[in-house]
Amino acid sequence: MVKSNSMREFTVMTDINTDIDPAYAETEHIVILPQYYHFNDGVIYGDEQKLSPPAFYKRLLGGERAYSMGCNPDRVRQLFEAELAQGRDIFCIIFSSECSGSYGTACMVAQELMEEQECRICVVDSLNGSAAAGLMVYLAQEMKKAGHTLEEVREAIETRKKDFDILFLVDHLDCLVRGGRLNAVSGAVGTVLNIKPILHFEAGKIVPFVKCRGKNNARHTILETVKKRKLDKHLVAVVHTDNLEEAKEFAAEVERELEVKVVYINEVNLTIGTHTGPDALGLAFCELP
Repeated sequence: MVKSNSMREFTVMTDINTDIDPAYAETEHIVILPQYYHFNDGVIYGDEQKLSPPAFYKRLLGGERAYSMGCNPDRVRQLFEAELAQGRDIFCIIFSSECSGSYGTACMVAQELMEEQECRICVVDSLNGSAAAGLMVYLAQEMKKAGHTLEEVREAIETRKKDFDILFLVDHLDCLVRGGRLNAVSGAVGTVLNIKPILHFEAGKIVPFVKCRGKNNARHTILETVKKRKLDKHLVAVVHTDNLEEAKEFAAEVERELEVKVVYINEVNLTIGTHTGPDALGLAFCELP
């Protein structure tokens, strides 16, 4: 395998499931690989053709089941080649390999390209998702801007990625049931009892963290849990599913209670939204090493 000069410029890339702020990504030239979703009508969404979050969640709450799909190899190759053609190497952070095949796809395309031409493409399995992985992308870009090499960025992310997590509050249990992440009986009982599960990532998998009665109690539980962690105060983000005003309110509470600065507030992409439904909230953070 041919390797490129370690001092070459490089582009930070990621996939849509890391929920990096799109305005930040555009300003910083962070390239985002699309993932896809569909209902049972044969229409594939996620790249040039998209649904608005309100339209998507209206269909979801109307009883339709949505399905998520990973990255398309041809599209990944196209986006990789566009950066390589500019003389830049690639550092790419991907949604957890335990939840999607996109990491394997990106690795396969990277291997093919490195065998075809002199370049360096580093693909990192975040073992995380949504803004927890998005904060890794943010850290990688900030390190790049500070003058670190691709290899230095890779080593830092690989060393610290275990310190990233997200506590994700799900408001609609029926979406978890239709997505196969909760059985129907538990979903029905939980809805009656106003149960709001909090999920997080563990060894790359989405697992239950705790169940709370009521959304306010769930939000309080997230804050109290994170208060006990030693946070990197420069790496905190809030995400939501079609409830921006509540996310802003929650972010203000996070900044006040945790004495941190929220790096960004962003809408969760709809490939993850297929499982969570609307009105979810997530608090992503990184603990100090």
